Amino acid sequence: MKRPILAMASLWLAAAAPAWAQQTAPQTQRLTVWAWERPEDLRFLGSEADIAVQTGFIQLSGRQLTARGRRFPLLARPEQVTTALVHVQIDRRTSLVWTPDLRRQTARAVLAYALARPVSLVQVDFEVRASERAILLDLLKDVRAGLPPATHLSMTALASWCDTDRWLAEAPVDEIAPMLFRMGHAGDSLRTRLAEGGDFGDSVCRTALAVSVDAPIPRAPTGRHIYIFSPRSWTPADYALVRERIVAWPAKDGPSPSPSSP
Repeated sequence: MKRPILAMASLWLAAAAPAWAQQTAPQTQRLTVWAWERPEDLRFLGSEADIAVQTGFIQLSGRQLTARGRRFPLLARPEQVTTALVHVQIDRRTSLVWTPDLRRQTARAVLAYALARPVSLVQVDFEVRASERAILLDLLKDVRAGLPPATHLSMTALASWCDTDRWLAEAPVDEIAPMLFRMGHAGDSLRTRLAEGGDFGDSVCRTALAVSVDAPIPRAPTGRHIYIFSPRSWTPADYALVRERIVAWPAKDGPSPSPSSP
């Protein structure tokens, strides 16, 4: 495999460690806006939000991988870009052969894209099937081993991984962010439990979570690091909408929101 070319089209620099990384159990909600691979202008964000920018894309296919850096510009205040996210996916058109060589190449590529610029947090976004969980854990272990000591490691997770399954305790990460969108009917019971003031079944998933502007959640546990996603380029109106919803979530012991709440 050729060494990945880091052709970054974004305008961002190093940032100070976010508030969540400075305390074991966050007492206030910290927002992080995901800047996925599309043109983004996030200079409108207030000081209450950090930015996680997708810096790399990796696809595993058979015994090989393809990798590339971000292709679209990100306009943002440098101090707010605290996180580098690398998306990894498996090509379902062919059977993956997870060899030691492919494992090394994948970890090397993740680290190259994640550390192209100084950040305080690296996040791996990699959705796998139950039979592929060992692959994700392998990758996280290797990425962890390659990170500078002061750099934290985060992973995204399907909500079901944090609720009905029990395997994420093996993940060598500082933070797991279960995604409360695109859950389908399987997520109905979790949505209901959260709306009633409940929590994720697996305690390792209780420091962060992720929501989307197009999938309102009436209530979720407060006092956590919250990632927010948009299926299109961010606008001030979309950000304000999802932020208002989050601010409206009642505290754990407070009353549930009314059905008419946004």
